[in-house]
Amino acid sequence: MSGIVLGIVLASAFLHAGWNFLLKKSERKIVFIWWFLLVSLGIYSPLFLYYFQVTAITVEGWLCIVVTGLLHGVYFWCMGMAYQRGDLSLVYPLARGSGPMLVPILAVILLGEEIPLPGAIGIVLIISGIYCVHLRSFTGAAFLEPFRSLRGGASLWALFTGVATAAYSLVDKVGVGLVHPPVYIYLMVLITWLVITPWVLLREGARLKEEWRRHAGSIVVVGFLSIFTYLLILFALQMSKVSYVAAVREVSIVLSAYFGIAWLGERHGPQKLLGALLIAAGVVAIGLSR
Repeated sequence: MSGIVLGIVLASAFLHAGWNFLLKKSERKIVFIWWFLLVSLGIYSPLFLYYFQVTAITVEGWLCIVVTGLLHGVYFWCMGMAYQRGDLSLVYPLARGSGPMLVPILAVILLGEEIPLPGAIGIVLIISGIYCVHLRSFTGAAFLEPFRSLRGGASLWALFTGVATAAYSLVDKVGVGLVHPPVYIYLMVLITWLVITPWVLLREGARLKEEWRRHAGSIVVVGFLSIFTYLLILFALQMSKVSYVAAVREVSIVLSAYFGIAWLGERHGPQKLLGALLIAAGVVAIGLSR
């Protein structure tokens, strides 16, 4: 991996953790998500229109777009519920790390693939990291705390987010090969926004103006970054191996833990940082095993 590609991927990781930090700071997460998706549609509409007029979408391509849009609706819904209930330094590592862990497991079950040794080690590291981020201390008395935490609340919603990530990743692997990425991403965002709009308008409609008034600047920033960070990764993938890019970008897991602990004052910092490091190492091991 060249220095330029490394810089691009690290910038993407920093910005991805950064926009999740801004989402965590919002009052009503699902309303914030609704707003920034709408802003994304406005910001990237010229790019979409430019490529859409020269892009032919097959039936299979439309199927992937619709399915990934629905799955991203579930993803953002679960993410909003997780951040509404839990710390950034807990939710982000769980959501970000559990997806790559589940993909090879699903590939074995559904596709009959084999997991190489580095991949198996990566899965063990991620499970260990998930356990660690739930510790309240490194004492024996805290040993059972992670098992109690996983029964509900933020941790469960974060894991659901990871499941949705694994599902849409499998769809997107096919979809971006059928549809030009800027068109694919834009239509995915449009469908995602349409999926969550009825619930937001019915249940959170009274909060829309207030969320915009309080966080308009952050909403615009996230609306830009949410797609821009992915475009950076697509650009890096054109210049380097997918396994290297996927591995390096997971530094965002450690960054999110640091942001939550240092900037939001979230507790149990040593346990969460160690857990985030283990999860990131596990994802890197899985990425490099491909």
